[in-house]
Amino acid sequence: MGSQTFNFNVEEAVTYAVDHNITLSKSKIDQDIIAAQIAEVKAAAFPQISATGGFTDNFSLAEQQLPAEIVGGEPGTTVGVAFGNRYAFTGGVRAEQQLLNFQLFNSIKAAKALNEIQALATLQTTEDLIINVVQVYIQIQVTEKQVQLLEENFNRTNSLINLSDLKYKEGIIKKLDLNQLKVNRSNLRTQIEDAQYQMDEQKRLFKLYLYIPMDAEVNLTEKLEDNEAFPLQNNLDLHSNIQYQQLEKQVDLSILDQKVERANYLPKISAFFNYNYQGNTNEFTFDTPPYTDQWNGTYGLSATLNVFDGGARRKRIQQKQLETLKLEEDQKMLKTSIEKDYQDALQQMLLSQSQITSQNENMQLAYENYTGINTSYKEGVADLTELLDSEFALRQAQSNYLNALLQSKIATLRILKTSGQLAQLISKN
Repeated sequence: MGSQTFNFNVEEAVTYAVDHNITLSKSKIDQDIIAAQIAEVKAAAFPQISATGGFTDNFSLAEQQLPAEIVGGEPGTTVGVAFGNRYAFTGGVRAEQQLLNFQLFNSIKAAKALNEIQALATLQTTEDLIINVVQVYIQIQVTEKQVQLLEENFNRTNSLINLSDLKYKEGIIKKLDLNQLKVNRSNLRTQIEDAQYQMDEQKRLFKLYLYIPMDAEVNLTEKLEDNEAFPLQNNLDLHSNIQYQQLEKQVDLSILDQKVERANYLPKISAFFNYNYQGNTNEFTFDTPPYTDQWNGTYGLSATLNVFDGGARRKRIQQKQLETLKLEEDQKMLKTSIEKDYQDALQQMLLSQSQITSQNENMQLAYENYTGINTSYKEGVADLTELLDSEFALRQAQSNYLNALLQSKIATLRILKTSGQLAQLISKN
């Protein structure tokens, strides 16, 4: 059975990864777990109803010693008398409802905040996955282009060796010149092999992100020079940045933790209802046994209030306040860090775009220069050293152009992430 073939543009690769990536699936499961935990906390606010039942066989009743004259015995003596019935049946229902419990109410709010944090964690996982998929997609594109250019250089060098071999036989060039060309060809072959290995390694990483079989064939349908997959807006929305949102929610949760602890100072009030049954008999039979039935019920309110704990609760609140202060300091530091990353990425993108234009022009000039010198070399006007210098300049210009393209696209990804634009795009879909 042949291996599968997958064809992806950037958008298709991202969609496939989001639908199939295992790490993202686990993050969504974690979110479901948190939702179940929230439901568990909320359940304490509903009536709590329990039922009990029991059967007892008092096959050997305890005796109490009573004066014998009660039953007509000799005065001054005692007689053992067993009290109770042999069989006892019990049953009961208890219901309890929280009426006032600020600790519970704040715990429910904290659980909701925790759910929002987990939702942001899932969004963070999604964002990281998209960044990784797009980045490795771009890297494969660059490496494919690199292999293509190296193979073109290799073929040109190979043709040049064939021509130079004839010139050497005719005594026009020296053996050293021919050997230099062969060394260049060998170096190019090694560079092609290294680039091919790098591309294979990148494709395996790409398959891992998308969770597709390692023996599958992957083809990228977008070219390196194609337009960006996402539109860029030149603004930083700090509150859309996922890391900043997560820290904001952690601050909110920390404040709620303080409220939960403070609620221990407040009274807790609940209502209760009990209804119980007890039946007794000395004969165990299902045919209308002579039960002695007893029913009893109670209802009422109960209240608890922590009066004094030696100051332990106050110290716990103080600890939580300090934790909140730490998170607020982290928030200030993260804000500065995000602004720095955004400015760095923006400057890198502008620089790379400028370099793309200049390096593309430089690459065209280098190719024209190489072509002209190559023609002159064939005609015997230019020497080999001049040709080799122009060939090296061409390869350098090609490398600089590819690097500028790569840096521009990676900078675009950084801008999308730090500015919060990518998170907004994910949330809309």
